[in-house]
Formats: sequence, structure tokens, C-alpha cells
Amino acid sequence: MKDITNRNLLNNPVKIVQVDSLDSKTLLKECLTLVKSVKHITFIVDNAPIEAKNTLLKEIKNIANVTILDEVQPNPRTIDIKNMASKIKATSVIVGIGGGSVMDSAKALAMLMTNGGELEDYLSNNPKRKIEKESLPLVLIPTTAGTGSEMTKVGVYTSLSGRKYTLGSPLMHAKKAILNTEYILNMPPALIASTGADALDHALETIWNKNANDETRKLAIEVSISIIENLLKMYNGAVNKNQNVEYCRNMLLASAVAGATFSTTGTAAGHALSFVLSEDFHVPHGSACAFTLLDIFKMSKDLQSVKAPLVEISKAFFNDDDEDILISKLYEKLNSMFKEMKLPTTFKELGVKISKDEIDVHFNRAFDDPKMWNQIPKATKENIYPFLVEKC
Repeated sequence: MKDITNRNLLNNPVKIVQVDSLDSKTLLKECLTLVKSVKHITFIVDNAPIEAKNTLLKEIKNIANVTILDEVQPNPRTIDIKNMASKIKATSVIVGIGGGSVMDSAKALAMLMTNGGELEDYLSNNPKRKIEKESLPLVLIPTTAGTGSEMTKVGVYTSLSGRKYTLGSPLMHAKKAILNTEYILNMPPALIASTGADALDHALETIWNKNANDETRKLAIEVSISIIENLLKMYNGAVNKNQNVEYCRNMLLASAVAGATFSTTGTAAGHALSFVLSEDFHVPHGSACAFTLLDIFKMSKDLQSVKAPLVEISKAFFNDDDEDILISKLYEKLNSMFKEMKLPTTFKELGVKISKDEIDVHFNRAFDDPKMWNQIPKATKENIYPFLVEKC
């Protein structure tokens, strides 16, 4: 991707800091640019065995007062966020280091520290409370290259009922996103595949989206090209245990910029369907998004406002004047990439037991999800269910 220095990423307020390694003193300096003095830092982390992260957490205890909270699960639960909130006594800055679930949890905690109440109060279509105050200063540091959560104004949370809800407000934005290449150098291949596919889905869903405009499409084209150029190379590097720093660095940046893009437009049908897979069958988010990406590609590709950007993406890899051929070649390239990364394409491969007769039982509610309403062409049971049935 082009250098992002001084670029206006759709007026996104999050400042991106790119580094290939991060020590405790550098992190403290970054925090000090947000507040006059750092009296206390609360870290939200997961238990991923990332040596460089664990070293940083150990060292920063020697130069700052810190609290480290690690009660984060995939698809973060409101009950866990409530428990973590009760352990935050006073803090100047919140730092989230982890994947999407960690960063979403950190957003919720930073918001609750200034707005009060419990996270459950802010969820549903008719919440008891609304976000009215800017969150506590927040720094997000991703340890995967995919969710883009470090750049967005939203978080996804699992309520006490088991339903997943998206909560969003400009007041939830982080102040900084530190993209530390070192944290993703040893990602497992399967995690690279699923989170990378999630990043690609973010970029493409901003193209087949009713809220798209010339600016978001232009950025989505650039991001998509970068992900297609780098994801498989990063994956193969992990498989062969010779990961290239450049590919990891490029994927971190592409993921973040994709986050800025969908933070503007919202996501679409793929994400609405993924919520059902995560809620009912506990499928990890990235795999759930990848599961229908190529099907929605085929469903959307002939709409001119979608076709033109897809042609531009394809031209980065293929030399042809025929738009339909370019679209076909792009689809095959993505399909081949997904197969090589062993991403599941059937319910059986996904580990989900479901019959054709049960599709509507599970997926009917997805059509009441506002994300589904962003899809162009319009998503209906008539154009969604056939490819879900084929996957049974």
C-alpha cells in the first residue's frame, strides 16, 4: 500500500503508529502524548503466548503503575467485561493488546469508565443507556492482521441472552493504533488465514455496500490489492517457518486501513450471516466471514457499482480488456487462495451440523440485522439461501 503518512483515511481520528518492535519505554512515551501524566495504565490482554508482548508487560511494571486484566474470551461476553470493569479502580490510559475480542473489550471498558453503567445497558435496538461522553484515552495494539478493530468506532459483544450485538459511537474510537510487526511474526497459519480473510471481507463489503462512495471505494480497492498481494505469502511463510517481515507489516497496515474503511460504511451480508454462525455454532469470527465471502462475490459482481471496483482490483494482477474475464479471473484467484489456506467451504468442514431444512431456523434472524440491509444488490432469502443450502 501507499505510505499512509499524512494521509486522510476517511477522516478517521485514530493515529496510526507503525513499528517493527515495541519496548516498554516507547509505549509509555506514546501514552504520554495522550495525557499530561500517566498515573496508571490498565492493560487488557489475552493469553496468547506472544513472547515479545509478555516481555513488554513484565518490563513496564518497573516504570509505571499497571493493572493487567485477561478475562477475555472470543466473541467477548458482557459478563466478563462487567467483571473486568469492577477491577479498574483508577486509570489514566487503557491499552488493549490482542485480537479483535481484546480490542473490542478494551473499547467497552474505556467507554464505561466515563459513561458509567454496565455494558448490557447499551446493547439491543432499544438500549437503556446511550453513549454520551468520550471514552477514556485508549491505545490499541493488534496481535493479528485481520479484524481492523483498532481503527473502528464499534465493538461486537455477546449479551447475557447469547445474542451478539454491535455497539458503535464516534466516542468509542481509540486515540492511537500501534501496529507492531513483531507481534504477528509467529501467528499460526490457520489464524493468518481466517483473520486475513476477515480483513479482505471488510474491504470487499465496503464495495458491495449501499453506503459506499467514491472515496471509500478507492481506498477499498487499494486495500484489497494489498491483502491479495500479501496474505498468501504471509501464510506460506508461516507454514514454512520463514515468515517475511515485509508481508506481515503490509498485512497489519492493510487490515487497519480496511478497518477505517468499513468504519465509514459499515459491513454487509457476510458479517450478518457470520453472527449466526458464531452465536449458534461458536464458529470463530474470521472463519465465519470467509465462509460466505466468495458466494456473496458471485451474487454481487454484476451490479455496475460493484463490478467497476472489482475490475480495478483484478487489473492489478491480470492484463485483459474484457471486464467479465477480469472478474472471473479475480474470483478464481481468490478461490484458489482460500483453498490453499484450507479455509472451510462447507458446513461439514466448518464443524457445523445442519440440514437443509434447518437453514431458515437459524439464518432467518440475519435478515433483521442492519448489516444485512447494507448489502447491494439487496440481500434476500431468495439469493442467500441457495448457496447456504449447497453448503449442507
